[in-house]
Amino acid sequence: MDTSVIYRQSGNFGNFSIRIKGLDYLLRYLKETDPKLNKALRKGLKAASTNPVLSDAKRRASSIADDGTFAGSLSVASRRAGASYVLKSTDPAAGVKEFAHIGAVTISSKGTPRANARLAKHSRVGVPRRAYAPRAMVPAVNENINQIKAQIDQTLAQVLDSYHG
Repeated sequence: MDTSVIYRQSGNFGNFSIRIKGLDYLLRYLKETDPKLNKALRKGLKAASTNPVLSDAKRRASSIADDGTFAGSLSVASRRAGASYVLKSTDPAAGVKEFAHIGAVTISSKGTPRANARLAKHSRVGVPRRAYAPRAMVPAVNENINQIKAQIDQTLAQVLDSYHG
């Protein structure tokens, strides 16, 4: 089976996707002929595509927030019945911890220069000072894409060998 990595640029960041030619036909065929092998293939593809990213993202996130809330809130969710997987966080401040720039403020104006000066002292967002944005999730995906592709190829080879053997 032929796997290819596609990168789409979106602003300063991008989005990776791995396309596997013929996977939809293989899954349909295995669903009809051998449901256990179909389930094993889906489980193997999920593990191959999510484990390296999730562990790397959690490692990076634990170095950002000392209390571990950001790292503990990271998980993987499946989309479109397992056709894609998304790294997500349940931490309400995850967007700030991942993308905000150092010195970010929440409220920009109170109306007068004196009130703005007082407000600026208290309206800072808790942005980590250890790294530049993005910090955990995006670099984890970007740096592990080749490892994910290799693990997907290995999983497909194992499933096809077990089917033929």
